[in-house]
Amino acid sequence: MSPPDASQPLDGYAEIRLVDPFEIHVGPALAKGEKAARAYALRARDEHCNMRGIVHGGMLMTLADMMLGQALWDATDSAACVTMNMQVQFLKSARAGDVIEVAPRIVRRTRSLVFMAGDFTVGGQTVMTVQSVWKLLGQE
Repeated sequence: MSPPDASQPLDGYAEIRLVDPFEIHVGPALAKGEKAARAYALRARDEHCNMRGIVHGGMLMTLADMMLGQALWDATDSAACVTMNMQVQFLKSARAGDVIEVAPRIVRRTRSLVFMAGDFTVGGQTVMTVQSVWKLLGQE
């Protein structure tokens, strides 16, 4: 049985416009919900996988950076920011055709730093958890 076509729409999700030149190669990224409380998704494709047909860990980390960054972008009215730290725990594998979803959350915010977290799931099963720290540029 072949995986679902990556171009098929997902219920409730719409494609979001990515602006980072690197991230554009990863998408299409999808989102649903209100801007400050969105859930994000990506349907994994063959090119996201390693030779064993499993979504590559580097791809999952890129996805985490991309989706948590988008959530921060949304929550701060597009403030310039950079990732300072990201801790990732891989719990299960994902494969081509799987829909990887996350509802990022801001854990704490200071004047110049934002602490974020997200549980990435496939079919309700957590495949990866992420905690990250972001620097808001121009904020001291």
